[in-house]
Amino acid sequence: MNYIIIIIFSIILPVISVKKIIPKLCINCKYFITDNRTGLYGKCSLFTQKQGKIDFLVNGIDNDQFHYCSTARALNDMCGEEGKMYKKKYIKK
Repeated sequence: MNYIIIIIFSIILPVISVKKIIPKLCINCKYFITDNRTGLYGKCSLFTQKQGKIDFLVNGIDNDQFHYCSTARALNDMCGEEGKMYKKKYIKK
């Protein structure tokens, strides 16, 4: 009798515990900036490329540019493949 219960639980528990893994997509992230021209080259507002103080001193415009999302997801120092810095854009209420 004990073996039957163990067999049933060994079949049922793995099926119940399977969780649907939802990938963290940049397009659903709070920091995602859409490329309005083509829609293919989204940027991440969390990571900036500093252009230097010389440009600022010449024209007075701070020219910080954002990294592309593909770059941020490729480097583990930034977001990485698992999306370490990912935050949902919309929160369900």
